[in-house]
Amino acid sequence: MNRLDEWRNDAFVHAALAWADAALAREGRRRNGGPSWSRVRPWGTVLAIPLTDGDTVWFKATPEGSAEPILHQTLDAEIPEYVAPVLAADLSRGWLLMDDAGESLGNDAEAEGTPPCADPRFQRAMTTYAGLQEQLRHRIDELVQEGLPDARPHALPGVFDQLLASLGRQARDTGDEDASALLVRVAAARPQVVDLAASCAARAGSIDHNDLHPWNVLVRDGQIVFLDWGDAMAAHPYASLLVPVRIAMTESRQTAEAVLEAYARGRDETMDPKELAAVIRLSVIGRAWTWQRSLALCSEPTENDGAPLKWFARLLDPDPFAPGRD
Repeated sequence: MNRLDEWRNDAFVHAALAWADAALAREGRRRNGGPSWSRVRPWGTVLAIPLTDGDTVWFKATPEGSAEPILHQTLDAEIPEYVAPVLAADLSRGWLLMDDAGESLGNDAEAEGTPPCADPRFQRAMTTYAGLQEQLRHRIDELVQEGLPDARPHALPGVFDQLLASLGRQARDTGDEDASALLVRVAAARPQVVDLAASCAARAGSIDHNDLHPWNVLVRDGQIVFLDWGDAMAAHPYASLLVPVRIAMTESRQTAEAVLEAYARGRDETMDPKELAAVIRLSVIGRAWTWQRSLALCSEPTENDGAPLKWFARLLDPDPFAPGRD
């Protein structure tokens, strides 16, 4: 039984709650009934657990091989004010129990009628995030050794080759001629991938959240907290801009430019447009790889099955910052 099948089993919830109860007891806290909310996806299961004091804690189970538990523990040690506090972790089972960390900035902005990426709080979060990347840089090699996926520029040609081979096998096995033809075009871009990777390999890598958007940023009493590190990887720092800037472009080009400027302020630098363009073009490889790993547990079709190829093929797009929320 893989972990996705395990998460769908009633016995799993009982075991998770018993483990959470033991962790809460050590804190002098108690659960108030069963989960008030739950979500099961191939890349993780989340339970919202209400407490007798009126608070909520969050249980998360991650796929086998996920580096999220050890990463979140590292973040909690290095930058505790910017992540949900870890109450307990079981690395062998990939389980985390975290304290509540506030309301989603994206949901809050939408409720107020404000475009989320244009919200000054999100742009402040981008400035903060850029600074945190610098603070975490010294832990990156250690985290890669612990299993954090390595999508730094020097590793990307190898990731490209792995994706090309696996997606090619899938296309042949399913008789998908359109996918096979598209992959022929992507394969022709390999020399450019090698050149672009070499052009931006000098900058030290850091953490890439890899799904940084207003709904993964929380606000509590004015404090910014970054949530859901399950897609994170080691990468060129600028790779983190792919997702938020694409979403900001759905609001306006002005908002996208403001997001870029906010990030640059956090790094206290003027970003080289050529380096930024190279990194963003390459970063779609990391997104494709993330989707492939996320869907690895699925034994039946899902609505996201086309995501790895869609992202991989964006290597051919003239503008990787094209507006999009996917």
